[in-house]
Amino acid sequence: MSEMLRIEHLSVSFEGLKALDDVSLTVSDNGIFGLLGPNGAGKTTFFNAITGFTTPTGGSVHFFGKDVTKLNATAHCEEGMARTFQNIRVFGQMTVLENVLVGMHKNFKTNVFGIFLKLGAQKKEEKEAVEKAQEILDFLEIGDTAYEIAGSLPYGTQRKVEIARALASDPRMLLLDEPTAGMNEQEKDDLMMLIDEIRRRGTAIIVIEHNIKFMLSLCDQIAVLDFGKLIALDKPEKVANDPQVIEAYIGSEEE
Repeated sequence: MSEMLRIEHLSVSFEGLKALDDVSLTVSDNGIFGLLGPNGAGKTTFFNAITGFTTPTGGSVHFFGKDVTKLNATAHCEEGMARTFQNIRVFGQMTVLENVLVGMHKNFKTNVFGIFLKLGAQKKEEKEAVEKAQEILDFLEIGDTAYEIAGSLPYGTQRKVEIARALASDPRMLLLDEPTAGMNEQEKDDLMMLIDEIRRRGTAIIVIEHNIKFMLSLCDQIAVLDFGKLIALDKPEKVANDPQVIEAYIGSEEE
């Protein structure tokens, strides 16, 4: 086990309001790390800060020893980070297969639009890319949707399309933001098994959720945020019994 991600004193402020306040933690490269917290706790801001979508106002982010604090989102992707979003961001007018091909853009030797246009020089690369994309879709059990329009699919399926697009970039770390949103209980159980299989195949995973039951069953280690502050960091069973965590969730339910 080695250190993959090191966060030191990370802070993010918006017009004087601290969305993240002095958060420090480390994540290893061979497990599933969970980030829990009630709505508004700062979870998505944390993801945005470590993936280049938001520039931290303080602290640092190191990924496999490299300081990536000031890198933009594209540079983070090139370093091996891939993510999904709380609000689904599939390309709704494109097919599922085309969505996944877009996720491969950093691995193409030629321009991704050459793949779509089927230019002569790109035909071999197109064939290999399509085969890989189909393998990813089959793995996520949505292979039969490859040529359907992504925006026409059920919400839970669109979630999987977004995960497929992220996996297409061959990430070293996959970050999933509220992946169970809009899913029924069976879909959540199926997703849990898929996430565990992704981890077994060698990709480290960080998951944001407010669904504590799902996270306790899935994760090896869990951090909990509340009002932008880190209030717990431990094994799932210890986090579940932490008085501050219990108070944060009971308080949010009463509001």
